[in-house]
Amino acid sequence: MPRYDISRLRKEKGMSQSELANLLQMTQSFLSAIENGKSPLPVEKEEKLCEIFSIPDLNAYIVGKRSEGQDKGLTEMTDSDLFNQLLSRFHKQAHSEESEHHHRDHHQRIEELEEKVERLFNRNDALMQRNDFLSDVNDRLRNEIDSYRLEIEKLRDENYSLRKQLLKEDK
Repeated sequence: MPRYDISRLRKEKGMSQSELANLLQMTQSFLSAIENGKSPLPVEKEEKLCEIFSIPDLNAYIVGKRSEGQDKGLTEMTDSDLFNQLLSRFHKQAHSEESEHHHRDHHQRIEELEEKVERLFNRNDALMQRNDFLSDVNDRLRNEIDSYRLEIEKLRDENYSLRKQLLKEDK
């Protein structure tokens, strides 16, 4: 599945991330994750993007075409990929040490790092969920404000009509 440079497309068209997220009917944080390569663009949203920006396809915005087996660039790597590479390098370094004591220390350190990173990933997931929740609350509040604005506009129109009617009656 190709990855698209949605950020470039959006900026070329002068649209904010929150505006596009609303048009795509997704949270801004999810769109941010897509733009940062942390989540794939859902297939059903590809057509919607083309419709929104009046373009035939997203081919001009494909990022990082590469052959299978080619190393991922840093921008395409997930946190997990980076962490696994780091642990692998650390482990190789531990095996190159002369002392068996150092080797055990390195393995213990790797286990500690794995635990810390797992806690950080869990915290990050919790923060992303909280962010999504707050974004949804924000969306609901915006919708509520919009409905109040419509109601106010309706009341203004009614008030204007009543005043106009009273002025006619006074004449």
